[in-house]
Amino acid sequence: MLDGFNALAAPADSPDAYAFGRFLLRVRERVLLEEGVSVELGSRALDVLLELLASGGQLLTKEALLDRVWPGVIVEENNLQVQISALRRALGPFRDWIATVPGRGYRFTAPVTIIAEPTTVTHAAYAAAEAPALSVLVLPFAGRGEGKAHQWFADALTDSITTDLARALPRGGAVAAQVTADTYRLHAADAREIGRSQRVRYVVEGSVLVVSDSVRVNLQLICADTGAHLWADRFDLPCTGDVLALQDVIVGRVVRSIAPRLINADADRAERAERERPGGGTAEDYTLLGWSAFCRGAPLREHLDLARAYFTRALARDAEHADALAGIGMLAVKAVVEGAPFDDAAARDAKLAEADEMFQRALKLAPGHYLALKGGLGLLRARGAFDDAIIAAKAMLARNPAEVFIHRELGLNLLHLGRAEEALDWFRRADAFGASEPMRWIWLQGEGRALLELGRDIEAVEALRLSIAGNPTFAATHALLAAALAMAGQDDAARAAITVFRRAEPDAALEYLAQPTPLLPAQGPLPGGRRVLEGLRRAEALSGA
Repeated sequence: MLDGFNALAAPADSPDAYAFGRFLLRVRERVLLEEGVSVELGSRALDVLLELLASGGQLLTKEALLDRVWPGVIVEENNLQVQISALRRALGPFRDWIATVPGRGYRFTAPVTIIAEPTTVTHAAYAAAEAPALSVLVLPFAGRGEGKAHQWFADALTDSITTDLARALPRGGAVAAQVTADTYRLHAADAREIGRSQRVRYVVEGSVLVVSDSVRVNLQLICADTGAHLWADRFDLPCTGDVLALQDVIVGRVVRSIAPRLINADADRAERAERERPGGGTAEDYTLLGWSAFCRGAPLREHLDLARAYFTRALARDAEHADALAGIGMLAVKAVVEGAPFDDAAARDAKLAEADEMFQRALKLAPGHYLALKGGLGLLRARGAFDDAIIAAKAMLARNPAEVFIHRELGLNLLHLGRAEEALDWFRRADAFGASEPMRWIWLQGEGRALLELGRDIEAVEALRLSIAGNPTFAATHALLAAALAMAGQDDAARAAITVFRRAEPDAALEYLAQPTPLLPAQGPLPGGRRVLEGLRRAEALSGA
């Protein structure tokens, strides 16, 4: 009550409203609307928001905000932090529009439209505001074929793609609700018109054709600013009797194709802005750049170093950016499970402790944070908690059955436990969902390991060669190929492959290579990797080393 009594009155010359993104702040009524729906917000938080919007994107120091929002009252600085946190919660995926300037204050980074006339304060006013950068609308898929069942199947695909795409995008990504997209079901609309009216930057459209025993999916990603087609694809799948399983495969392939392209497209925008104004990006900009570098199909050390630098910049602007925290954590895990072996067990443990801290911070800020939970699976594997990792992975898979990362983690943990047949099944499921995924080489390498353990050496050679085609820079895959070739009796090819590996890694121990995850200190012999190690030793002997 007292908080409301002390609320600041609107100056006589203040605007009637501010429009930003999907939000509209009616100044005199002191109401914040999100797409026409009132957002619950305390009066002090509204006062802070008004000051930020009126600043025109300029820095507002903490002292200035305290003086203006609590005039004539001495209050602790944490009162301001509480109101900033409340505002960020209200903004949801757009919380980074309130940027923290460390040690100084805050500034509002989103484009703001000032509305002076009461008659213009309508839903259309904030519709005209600039669309969020990473925003997309999935148009209803067209069902091709005879009968209503084909359109029902297409509608089910559209719903699932919308849901899973929203989960796959980083924080700040916005996927229009399906009820909004359904308005375009009965009349064609130009992508640019959709972008203007729905404030989205990208539009996804597609069709599904079911003919006897096969399904064909066509897909386009369109820039709503220009109407240009950024990417298109077509793929065919066998039509099995399990409709839900078929739907999962289609949805998985579509989402895994679109999400990284959306991230890269927006990262390109952020990169251009960074070149024009170095150091002027937001926490969201730097996080997108970090994930773009992290998710490249064949990551080199410089890509991962660049990703860490971007995530660090994001955290310098917003220490509570959960996606950036999760990114730092995943890089730390990656350094252990895919990097060079650690000579010092303490250094390895410290790297994993850093990852654990980052994931816990992200989950505290955003309970159930998907990227932090995914990173936690790799952390469990790196610590040798294979059974726990399998349990956690299956729990996550119930939420997102098309997530190839989880299928891969299940396969790798099962390999460690000597369960190669089960592991092979999970790797092949990953490939069904992610056949066009840039990171495909990772589970193909796992598939090659599993086949080698099972004595299916020729099949292992094929899988490992495909993995190398996807990422020729990952030296360990050349060693595994050498092992498979040696076990298959192809001595000359094995000798050539192990030579390629040794040029890149002259000192790596074979025991280190035999496990999917670098051997843990004091872990002792593990069930998986015994036949791989035998093949590596044969290949090494062939080279005369």
